[in-house]
Parts: sequence; structure tokens; C-alpha cells
Amino acid sequence: MAWTLKGQFALLILLDGYPYCEFTCAKPSHFTIELESWKRRVYPTLIKSVVRYFTLAPTGEIKELTFKK
Repeated sequence: MAWTLKGQFALLILLDGYPYCEFTCAKPSHFTIELESWKRRVYPTLIKSVVRYFTLAPTGEIKELTFKK
């Protein structure tokens, strides 16, 4: 999945073993804004699920995220 998003900033999730792209952005500042909005709207609905969160940088670097409750 990450390979198809080359050149984008993205939030990827692995939900119950299935990968999803939550959103993509061209600029890091837009990514930060979208992430804050996503955390308010969507994150609370996923807290009880088995989910792992990852970011994708345009360089292809993938990092796992941990959110504070």
C-alpha cells in the first residue's frame, strides 16, 4: 500500500489485520492539520479495536505511531 502513495504524507492503519489509508497530504503542514482533525473525529471510535498506526513520509520512510490517551 505504501508504495502506491509515493511522494505523499499519509496516515496508514492496520485494523484487525487489514491495511487502510486514512488520508494523504502533499505537505507536512497539511498532514498535521488533518491528523488533529482525524484524532478528534475518528480515533475515539478505534480505541477498543486492535489497531496499529503508521505514518508514511514522501521519502518512503514508515514509522509506527503511538497516541497518548
